[in-house]
Amino acid sequence: MLNLGDRLLGLAALVTTALWTLAAPACNVPVSRYALERWEPDPYEVIVFRREPFSAEQQALLETLEKASRDGLANLSVSNVSVSVEMRQPLRQLWTAQANPTLPWMVVKYPRKTKIELPAWAGTMSAETVGALLESPVRQDLGQRLLRGDAVVWLLLESGDQRRDDQAAQLLEAELQKLEQSLVLPEPSPLDPPTNTNLPLKIAFSTVRVARSNPAERMLVNLLLNWNTNLVAEKEVMLFPIFGRGRVVPPASGEEIQPEAIREMAEFLTGPCSCEVKEMNPGYDLLLSANWKSLGDYQAELMSESPPLTGLSQFAAGTGNNPKAQSVQPAASPASASTAPVARGHLARNLVVVLGIGIVFLAAATLVLKTRAGRRA
Repeated sequence: MLNLGDRLLGLAALVTTALWTLAAPACNVPVSRYALERWEPDPYEVIVFRREPFSAEQQALLETLEKASRDGLANLSVSNVSVSVEMRQPLRQLWTAQANPTLPWMVVKYPRKTKIELPAWAGTMSAETVGALLESPVRQDLGQRLLRGDAVVWLLLESGDQRRDDQAAQLLEAELQKLEQSLVLPEPSPLDPPTNTNLPLKIAFSTVRVARSNPAERMLVNLLLNWNTNLVAEKEVMLFPIFGRGRVVPPASGEEIQPEAIREMAEFLTGPCSCEVKEMNPGYDLLLSANWKSLGDYQAELMSESPPLTGLSQFAAGTGNNPKAQSVQPAASPASASTAPVARGHLARNLVVVLGIGIVFLAAATLVLKTRAGRRA
């Protein structure tokens, strides 16, 4: 029969092994595929300010937005607020911050989980603005590419200087062609969650170029830039990786667009999903209309607190050829998610904690054994 010391030692080993298993990566599904099948896009808040009751046409526009939200056609939530009555403090501050608003007035806010205070867009509610908010040709194309299984869609936001834009596009295309041939998918694990067998798992990249002057994509440009005033002022060509259900990684800009940065981000997004919690991974969600339900009924994994928002330029910063890597980063961003190194650091921290717990258990067991031995003597 085992004595108390043996039982304590056995318990220490068992607890340490169990905690190690919990801390170790349990999912070899690629990050991009896990995000596509399991991460519900966070909703944007659309607030419509009014003074008078809506006209029939305005009411129809409001119902169009509400239906898109209710049916899951787009990741947004809708509320309408009368400016003629006392408003809650946050809404009053939001309303008074608007410049020369023409009622009814729409303010589109980034998802609450990002904690971004700057609005994504604001303007008069009309058939044109409601249509542009719900859909645009490029965003529709993005959704289709992701639904067909592209691991990452690399969106190149042009600067307007054709020479620099073409150079960035050529560099990107050349690097992605090499990466599609050289990168290898993670080996499946028995612990992996199920994936959609109707959608082949592959390493496939595609690119989209967007001109800032394109009137059909003004809403998309606002969604990409308006979370950071530095980005709005930046006139360089920018590269945004987009994966999952429209999760966009903050960009590399100008000289930050380097093969090393592209490769590291591609490796991370096609590598094993070592951190399955959505908000511990890079980026924030775009407002897209897409039939994500066609992928299957998977449970999203969420987290209440989000680390600072960082992105692709963080990878470029390590190349030694990046004099302005911090130019597009907020000084103290309240936004959404960390980069791959943070996810790997999160895992390393877990392993250190596990080892510490194991050592404490072993020390306690040793102390008990010594105490018992002393009493017998």
